Amino acid sequence: MTAYRRGVELFRAATAGIGVAELDLPVPSCPGWTVSDVLTHVADNHAAVLAHSGIEQTSADLFEVYDEHLSRRPRALVDALDLTLHAWDVARARGMSADLDDVTLDFLTAFAVDAGEQLYVDGEFEMLLIGPEHGRRASVLALYGRDARTAQRTPHPAPGPESGSESVRSVDPVTSFNAHEDD
Repeated sequence: MTAYRRGVELFRAATAGIGVAELDLPVPSCPGWTVSDVLTHVADNHAAVLAHSGIEQTSADLFEVYDEHLSRRPRALVDALDLTLHAWDVARARGMSADLDDVTLDFLTAFAVDAGEQLYVDGEFEMLLIGPEHGRRASVLALYGRDARTAQRTPHPAPGPESGSESVRSVDPVTSFNAHEDD
């Protein structure tokens, strides 16, 4: 499985069954961003890369179109990194755990080592200094400014009949990423 495909699976797992109320959850690892902002960022990046590559979107599933045409190109590693980190971000914001297995942690480590100081030049990432007692996952995520030491958020309660809402609508994050484009 490619790093890109692994990132897609993590992102889909982190966003599965996401409800409308969760779109406004803050994403602590991306200060000032909500879950909706992260979903829009990921979708917009994919759409832009496809357009720049001259690939027509034939499906509402940007990940499938990207995987079919671009997943073996060098750029896919950057997008795999983006998906993987944002899968963790969204999972944490939702009070979930992203399953970062050894292969994924190896990818994140290798990317950071290969990028070296360039990873921090534009300010997109800021390394956190944590001790090895927090484990490998926390150490690897710290390379990207993610703090896996902090407690997970309590899942945001979805509005139900007791809060005056009759139902909770689930949102497909891949096909409805422009839900806020008119805002």
